Amino acid sequence: FFFMILIICSPFWCQQSAPKNITAMLSSKLLSRQVRTIASRATTSFSSTLTRSPAALFLTPRRLLSPEKLSLVSDRYVAFRAFSGGPMPLRAFPQYTIFGTTTALSVRSILPQFKRAGSDGVSVERRGKLVLEFVPRAQTGAGFLWKEKTPFSLSVEEIGLCISQLPGNSVELSHAYYGAESDDEGSRSGVTQTSGDSIEKVLTIQQAEGSSVKFTVDYMKNGVGGEDPSGIVFSRTPLEVMVQAGEFEVLKSIFQTSIPYLIGWNTTMDIASANAISRGVERSSGGYY
Repeated sequence: FFFMILIICSPFWCQQSAPKNITAMLSSKLLSRQVRTIASRATTSFSSTLTRSPAALFLTPRRLLSPEKLSLVSDRYVAFRAFSGGPMPLRAFPQYTIFGTTTALSVRSILPQFKRAGSDGVSVERRGKLVLEFVPRAQTGAGFLWKEKTPFSLSVEEIGLCISQLPGNSVELSHAYYGAESDDEGSRSGVTQTSGDSIEKVLTIQQAEGSSVKFTVDYMKNGVGGEDPSGIVFSRTPLEVMVQAGEFEVLKSIFQTSIPYLIGWNTTMDIASANAISRGVERSSGGYY
């Protein structure tokens, strides 16, 4: 990229009378406009994975980036790229749903929370997780009752356990139930095992006939299932979904690829790598970047 700018801009330098240094030439308004044009075209034309990622924007001098390319908002940066003739959307809702006979199983993500680290850094404040949602079918058989879903959140360690054990071995996970106000997304993070009179939300995953895998969620008290926890007006538990072999492979792939994002590894590594590359290029080019 740097050599591309040097080659295209060399005719302008030859027309000047012995310029003292490159910095003096870059101060020309005409040359500055051409450099901006070249940088903009190069940024959009490169097809490598690095330049297509938001972190690649850190490789370009911020003075050459238009507001559509980069915007710094409070503690995080938001990258914009061309998307259907406009800026890239700021929000997305990844979700995969399996529609069973009596219950639908949906998986979605809760991304990690970040915080500022030092004056110009970022770190993970709270890890993300995946949420399995069991949605009963309406009694009429037409559609599903999404407002009556039963969620079960998975930490990254629990996701790793499912990947390592399934489908050969069964997995049973138990979360303390704190009431309807914390049922959605498991807001108390707790995967604390409880006993006695407390109600637990239990997820069981086991191999079924053939290559299918059965997912079951239930509310249990003293080892007895089918409990109706307070705050839930209409409970249909236990809820079961039979996941076929192909569907389970999709779920397993989602589990595997989600872990780096849920712990913030991909995000922080992209930023750290882009910063390291930017500093290296700047040093090797004598500071004229």
